[in-house]
Amino acid sequence: MMKLKPLASALALTIYSVGVVAQNTGQSSDKLMPILDEIIVTAQKRDENLQSVPVAVNVFSSQTILEAGINNTNDLAALTPSLTTTTSRSPFQNRLAIRGIGTAQNDPALEPSVGMFVDGVFLGRSGLGMSDLTDVERIEVLQGPQGTLYGKNTNAGAISVITKRPNLDEFEGYAEVSAGDYAMNKVTVAASGPLSDTVAYRLSGNTHKRDGYYNNAGGADPSDANDSNVQGKLLWQPHQQISVVLSASHVDRDSNCCGTDVVLGDKVQAELALQGLPQGNNDPYDYEIATDTESAFEMNSDTLSLHIDYHMEWATFTSITAWNDYEYFSRADSDGSQLDIIRNLGEEFSGDSLSQEFRLAAALSDSIEYQLGLFYYDQTSQRGDGSVSRVLGNDFLTIAEQILPNIRLRNGLALPASRYLDSAAQPGDSISGKNVWKSETLAAFGQMTWHATERLHLTTGLRWTDEKKEAELLTETFSSADRVITIRRPPAAGGPLNIPAAPFINRLATPINATLSRSSENVDWLLKLAYDVDDNSMVYVSASTGTKSGNFNGVSGTADQREFEDEDTLSYELGMKSTFLDSRLRLNSAVFYSEVENFQFQQALPLGGTTVSNEGEVEVSGLDISLEALPLANLTLTAGLLYMNKYEVSAGPNMGKQLPFTADLSGNLGATLVFPLADGSLYMRGDYVFMDDHATSNSNNLQAKDIDDRNVFNVRVGWRNEHWNISVWGKNLGDDEYATVTNATQAFSGNSAFVLAAPRTYGATLRYNF
Repeated sequence: MMKLKPLASALALTIYSVGVVAQNTGQSSDKLMPILDEIIVTAQKRDENLQSVPVAVNVFSSQTILEAGINNTNDLAALTPSLTTTTSRSPFQNRLAIRGIGTAQNDPALEPSVGMFVDGVFLGRSGLGMSDLTDVERIEVLQGPQGTLYGKNTNAGAISVITKRPNLDEFEGYAEVSAGDYAMNKVTVAASGPLSDTVAYRLSGNTHKRDGYYNNAGGADPSDANDSNVQGKLLWQPHQQISVVLSASHVDRDSNCCGTDVVLGDKVQAELALQGLPQGNNDPYDYEIATDTESAFEMNSDTLSLHIDYHMEWATFTSITAWNDYEYFSRADSDGSQLDIIRNLGEEFSGDSLSQEFRLAAALSDSIEYQLGLFYYDQTSQRGDGSVSRVLGNDFLTIAEQILPNIRLRNGLALPASRYLDSAAQPGDSISGKNVWKSETLAAFGQMTWHATERLHLTTGLRWTDEKKEAELLTETFSSADRVITIRRPPAAGGPLNIPAAPFINRLATPINATLSRSSENVDWLLKLAYDVDDNSMVYVSASTGTKSGNFNGVSGTADQREFEDEDTLSYELGMKSTFLDSRLRLNSAVFYSEVENFQFQQALPLGGTTVSNEGEVEVSGLDISLEALPLANLTLTAGLLYMNKYEVSAGPNMGKQLPFTADLSGNLGATLVFPLADGSLYMRGDYVFMDDHATSNSNNLQAKDIDDRNVFNVRVGWRNEHWNISVWGKNLGDDEYATVTNATQAFSGNSAFVLAAPRTYGATLRYNF
């Protein structure tokens, strides 16, 4: 806790400085000046003013989403310094992290560290929330463990997306069309209105197409878009006490997903030249590639939910029932070249879930309010359908024999790779499998706030969770190699020695046929003390915990090596929320310190894939500041800053290793300027997003290629009135070239892959509100 002292001092100085400014300027403020809008959030699962909630929350209204061009979680992360997101081979392998805590879901066994919720419904796979955000009312990013009210897999935080409700009073909606470079076109339509005095509907949909950012000389250009989604809602409100909303949605995605730029190894370059194929230019930031395997990501997902609110005189009862079913196919080039080294045929994935939550919110008196709840969640995830997914290609032996170091056999004997591979690998050797994970979760929770005085508020919470998991793991390998290595020895030494050699293909995926099970029981808690300094300022201190579920690795290890344990987080936070200058300046800041026990450390395997193990402990600490101001009647400023004082493994095999994808400083600055013009307004918005040097790989052997930073400028200029909104926009206008992920150099090819962020893009949008 001594590490928090300099951070606490910095926070106190910031608060004091802003307070002095407010006192010096507030007396001469113009009472006719516009003020910042009040922000209502549901971070604690009830409607509250953002400034009275003792939780660090970043909130984005529908207006901000439109002006800043927030289309997906990548855009959301750019304007939330504490949130980072990366995607490698498919959207379902994305990594969401808050304050440095998070892991990519490269294996369906991995649960998220940041919970994704849409209208209160938990999405068990973060990839389900990676498509276009459509018809959104508000997005809330909750920082720090949310284990009491939100439950498992929110030990780093939560993202809550609230979509627009049906309009029971009048017919309304909008149509929006966008066009841009890379042949981008996007259409979004929404309509809502009453069907009777008690029934209303809302329909919305979106289509989004775009060519790929990469120029692939060997085939289709990856990282394109061909997505669509449709949502429908039906509201029944027979009287003011009861509200029933039935929601349904369908998402389709079909793209050459997630390209990577590549630096090719010397042996690969030589073999390309020998075969008469063009060599790579080895510029990892030029979006120029040549692969022999066409990337693919095809997904469809269906969700159905029923949300019931019953307002009684003494309490409000809420029920949320949800069902989701999805399936997707994913394929990516294994080596990033036109050589046939390892052929990726792709894999089928699928899953379904059923959830039920009951909540009761009431008050015991004017000074005590509480919530009680029950939660049930049943989930199944599947990877593979038993068919072959990867095959050693015709060029494998040619390249791998020259690249791989000496191979150590089980008896301790080390042999040159060529000697081993000649007997242990053949083109056509393959991997097939089918893994199924099932989980069942039951939880009971409660939270109570005691308003001890008009200014002092104490909140406590507790959540008990019981979880059972089962994994049916089947991985099979096939090899036509003779699997015998002959060591020539003189007759005096006993003559030739024949040593059995395990197939090389087993080093890419460990064969297994087993059913494994585990169960866990967790108790998460929180304690918060908030004090209203005056009508415009509140300070709070909190301690809370969160849990991320363990599971069984689907890629490597024997049956008794597959399990990894639950991850537990304990976090402390000291924060302040203040409004100054007659509600024209809003400043929120928090100092935090978190310890993560049994951190689920994701390590890349030398020959491809990842495996998960539990570290001893991870520590993160830092300072988070967000600001919104109206210095002029027509000028709005926003800013966010995250300073990470510490983000490293503090105990375990990787002690001292810093967490990847985390920088000392990250932040954003935004400004919106509005001028009256004709019967509407001309508006201009600019955003600057920066992130200091940070590791873009989880490798234990970081190289210069694995360190990057980013400086991104986004601009939108437009004109709008009550009905029309026309704008031109550009993202990453400086064309900053940076990698979001750098993969470890492949042991069998010597190639290094770079997952690049989108280059400069621009376009125009026309919107009509009716």
